Amino acid sequence: MTKRTYRVSIADTNYWRAMVKCQQACPVYTDSRGYVTAIARGQLELGFEISHDPNPLSTVCGRICGAPCETACRRGAIGPDYEPVAIRPLKRVLTERYGPEAGLRLPGAGRPGDEQVIPLEDVFVMDNLLPKPEPVYPGEGPQVSYSQVRWSRQKLEQLAATPGRKRGRVAIIGAGPSGLTVAHDMALLGHQVELFEAGPKTGGMMRYGVPVYRIDQEAMDAEINSILNMGVKIHFDTPIGRDITLSDLRRDFDAVYLGIGLMEGRKLNIEGADLDGVITAVDLLLNYNLGYKVELGRRVLVVGGGDVAMDAARTALRLGQATAEQQQALQDEEARSEEASEAVKSALDVARTALRLGVANVQMIALEDWSEMPASRFEIEEALEEGIVIHPRVGPNRVIGKNGRVAGLEVIDVESVFDEHRRFNPKFKPGSERVMECDTLILAIGQRANLEVLGGADDIVISPRGLVHVDPDTCETSARGIFAGGDVAFGPRLIISAVRDGHIAALGMEAHIQGRRLVTEVSTEWTDLPGHTMFPDWTKKPRSKVPNLPVDRRTGISVIELGYSVEEAAEQGSRCLECSVNTIFDGTKCILCNGCVDVCPWDCLKIVRVDELVGDATLEAIVEAQLGAPISAWAAEEVPSVAAMLKDDEACTRCALCAKRCPTGAITMEAFRFEEHLSYAD
Repeated sequence: MTKRTYRVSIADTNYWRAMVKCQQACPVYTDSRGYVTAIARGQLELGFEISHDPNPLSTVCGRICGAPCETACRRGAIGPDYEPVAIRPLKRVLTERYGPEAGLRLPGAGRPGDEQVIPLEDVFVMDNLLPKPEPVYPGEGPQVSYSQVRWSRQKLEQLAATPGRKRGRVAIIGAGPSGLTVAHDMALLGHQVELFEAGPKTGGMMRYGVPVYRIDQEAMDAEINSILNMGVKIHFDTPIGRDITLSDLRRDFDAVYLGIGLMEGRKLNIEGADLDGVITAVDLLLNYNLGYKVELGRRVLVVGGGDVAMDAARTALRLGQATAEQQQALQDEEARSEEASEAVKSALDVARTALRLGVANVQMIALEDWSEMPASRFEIEEALEEGIVIHPRVGPNRVIGKNGRVAGLEVIDVESVFDEHRRFNPKFKPGSERVMECDTLILAIGQRANLEVLGGADDIVISPRGLVHVDPDTCETSARGIFAGGDVAFGPRLIISAVRDGHIAALGMEAHIQGRRLVTEVSTEWTDLPGHTMFPDWTKKPRSKVPNLPVDRRTGISVIELGYSVEEAAEQGSRCLECSVNTIFDGTKCILCNGCVDVCPWDCLKIVRVDELVGDATLEAIVEAQLGAPISAWAAEEVPSVAAMLKDDEACTRCALCAKRCPTGAITMEAFRFEEHLSYAD
């Protein structure tokens, strides 16, 4: 008979941090579970503090973030609906009421003070031999309210108060999300900050690459102005490389940051790609967002299956034209794997923008099948609702022209998109070629940087992908004192990833100016929660769709997403599993009654023989230190005298039934919090 074994791991600080999956997945480590449960309790001001502390662009992210926190959310795998908590739209509820835009009259917004604590029903407490404590709902109790990271506002303020620090001059090229974050952090640290923006407005691709129907421009302006009002001097319409060069900035400033983004669209390397009427998604969205007249014709075809392609098609409909987009196989496999995903996402934005430009016939082609498209599901659903026709598993072959202008696109069916190693390597079906007629062809197949700003600086290394090479730990380039981040350094990514780059670069610039290395230390705190209980029916509540404008009203520049009400937000927030609360076992009190195992509705507890455990050297050392003998020594026992309690933290919903059933108090529910501390190395 084969002996059963259980592979186990010993929890440490990194394990407990990783258990809060939403925070771990956020590039800036926002404590999402903290503000979500604060909303559920009706504490909106605290929720805003938590959401904004590590993210100076929380208003923007509450509206258009790609929300990696939701992808990671364990709530998506538990309960009847299998949907994650609506973390991103819940953030918007907070910023509308307490963020820089709180004074604006936004669709669906309330005013500070309109929140109310949602009454919580009594929860059934299972009988046991211990006194029944008063219920403590997620986030309540004496523990600290949230976990803080090193670039949070409070930590930067503490660092700024360090005696003897130098104050420097910092130049930032580009007012996109990474540049604005650098400006925020460096101003907070007391440095003199000047921002050089080539265009007439701030925001970078948040402004020029995101259709106005996806984000309220006034709200974005209010947030950006709150950063500029920290003492940041900005120069508009000032492209670096003309009147002012990078050499000038290197001479006059202590540190320079390159946040120029990828503001040019990629072209297709196929026959006819240079015909009139073939445009890039970047050009369409930039001109549309700047208010310029865009003529697309009656039929628009968009190449690409992502968010930008959808927006282009939808905008074209509103312009009277149509769009189509596809993913082109780039020769560089490493670049392709990252950029393909972002190119596909961009296609949705392009297609939907085409609708808003009045186009009656908007179609899209995408290399990927429905299940492979990296575009957000809700974006695809909204595009289909608006009348955009999407053709999956179709690629471009050649552009058909008439009198020097595009008349159609010859397409070809896709047999497969990825090879056996899951690398992007499209294969096409010979003989499946056909022509799709169009007046305008919009390409949403990726973006590239215009590196003229470097002015030929030969000490700045450029990667084979055409990006600025940086040290990922500091964002410093190969040229001392020159830093870079965002898309120009890492390729197309999420806005929140650009915010992280800005934080890392700011700390790198701070260390450069001070001539001292920065170190990070982590402290942890555990708090016993005797009365911990979850919100009523937390596993049964479905995720509700965020209220949107009706399809027949989605025209022009009207923002589609209206946002949750306070009451709706509280209901959605109460779906959180509060993953920072953990079940802690005291083996000295356990009597092996098996009551906790029996009562667990999720089958996440198991009592096993010690010699059935399999792990690393740490496990071996702990068992020997605890029991006085190695694991192997217990194999000879016919009747085991010791046992181990195993717990599957992935399956646990923090219901606390095991702690309530335990007759000896061997099980406690305890809240885990961590805090990162910045200091200068000696």
